[in-house]
Amino acid sequence: MRKLELISVSINYKQFDFKPVNTQITPYTEADRLRIIEHLSGETDFYSLAILFDFHMVLRIGELKGLKWSDIDGDFIRIQRFIDDKNRVINSIKGNTADGIRSMPLTPATKAILSQVRKLQPDDQEFIFYRGDSPLATVTFNRHLKKCCDELGIEYRSSHKLRFSTASIMYKNSMEDTELQKLLGHTTLSMTRHYLCNITSNEETANKMAAILG
Repeated sequence: MRKLELISVSINYKQFDFKPVNTQITPYTEADRLRIIEHLSGETDFYSLAILFDFHMVLRIGELKGLKWSDIDGDFIRIQRFIDDKNRVINSIKGNTADGIRSMPLTPATKAILSQVRKLQPDDQEFIFYRGDSPLATVTFNRHLKKCCDELGIEYRSSHKLRFSTASIMYKNSMEDTELQKLLGHTTLSMTRHYLCNITSNEETANKMAAILG
C-alpha cells in the first residue's frame, strides 16, 4: 500500500488583516426619543414633521416616502409600497413577501402630525411625504435629524436605526415580540428578535436589582 505523507505547513496568520464585524445596532433610548420629540414639537416644516412621524411609527425610510393619503383608513394606515433611492415607486415591500404588506395603527399623535403635513401640501397631492413632485430625500432627512441630535447633545443615529429604536422602546414597555413582528413586517420572529435591542440603562437595571434582591 502507498503511504500518505503528511506535510506540515506553517502559516503566518498575522499576514491576514481580519477584524470582526460589529453588527450591533445602537438604538435611540427612550429618553433620547422624548427629548427629540419635545425639541421638534413646535416645528411645522416638512422634514421636522417627517422625523416626528417616524419616531411614532416603525417604518423603513422607503416606506415612509411611499405613503399615500389614500392608504389611510380610519385609525389605520396601509403599508404597501416603498420608494427606492432613485425615487422609483415600488409597489411591494422589501423582501417581496406577504408579511411586508401590513396595516399600522394611527395614534392621536400621528394623526395630529399628518394634519400638519396636509396643510403644507396642495389638495391634489397623492403622496403624504412629497414636496412638489419629489419625495423627501433620505440624505436631507438624516441631515435634519443629525442637526437635532447635535443641538441636544444626543448621539446621532440614521433613519435606519430609528425604526428599530422605536420597536425596542415598545418592546421595553411590554409590547409582545409577536405584535412587533407584524408591525415591522418581518417574515419570522427570529428576524424581529435579532433587531430588538436592550435599551434599559445601567441605572434602571440597578434599581430593578435593588427592588428584587434588596
